[in-house]
Amino acid sequence: MRAIGENDYRRGAAERLAESRLILRAGRYGGCAYLAGRAVEAMFRAVIWKNDPEIRLGRKPLETGHDLRQLLNVIRNLGLLRRPIDVMLQVKAQRIARLWFNNMRFLSSRFVESRWRDLGEVHKRHTMKQAAEDFSRVLEVVAQCEELCQ
Repeated sequence: MRAIGENDYRRGAAERLAESRLILRAGRYGGCAYLAGRAVEAMFRAVIWKNDPEIRLGRKPLETGHDLRQLLNVIRNLGLLRRPIDVMLQVKAQRIARLWFNNMRFLSSRFVESRWRDLGEVHKRHTMKQAAEDFSRVLEVVAQCEELCQ
């Protein structure tokens, strides 16, 4: 099997984002959120792959698992987040990381809604549908990661 690289992660991110939108329209909010978060993870991996030759060449492992905060730290440590606009990328990414976790793939939308309710994301004036719609707007983070890949 060939190694996964930057372009594979970028294409995968685009596909997960498109799938997230389809699932959102079908009213499957937990799946929508999971795939949107997976798109962010894929773009973070693309940025790292593009900018860290040690990882790209297999000399150093990327030991973050699926933790978006750790992936963001790797990107920050590469010195790629220096522009004023990058502050917003980090804020948005931290919000996504607070709500998303890899094991969402195994859980029902009801479980995700309950967790998001505990985190204050879902409440009387902000339904799960609205929260999923907001969350699925990770396109800004994905677009900024695309810029970092250029």
